[in-house]
Amino acid sequence: AEWTDGYGQDPAAVLKSFVDGSENYDELVFQGNISVYSHCEHHLAPIFGTVTISYIPNGKIVGLSKLSRLADMYARRLQVQERMTDQIADALHTHLKPKGVGVMMKARHLCMESRGVCQQGHHTITTALRGVMLEQSEARSEFLRLAD
Repeated sequence: AEWTDGYGQDPAAVLKSFVDGSENYDELVFQGNISVYSHCEHHLAPIFGTVTISYIPNGKIVGLSKLSRLADMYARRLQVQERMTDQIADALHTHLKPKGVGVMMKARHLCMESRGVCQQGHHTITTALRGVMLEQSEARSEFLRLAD
């Protein structure tokens, strides 16, 4: 039950925002190497790795723990990495309405390591960019440089 309790959580509740002193802050907020543990929806095998989340505020910020909580909420559902990366970016983009969002996930999949090809140590990297992080090369480059 603990591994799938993300289904009972609402991203809007996780992303309670506040204006407290941030109304003029419009630079990158970056949190890297957030540990995530999930399970492959196809094989029920563990997926584990890190997520990097960044956004450019548009008058609102969230507490830094909310970024980790958001990643954990989606990780605690049966997943594929590509969808999880998109879900995190879309939730931030929808509920916080920032100028831009960048998410990068780097993970290992035991469905590949313990069965099938049985090769260990491979990392799959996925990204999701929204707003100015997608549209403006300078913002995208800053995110990708820090996320690397």
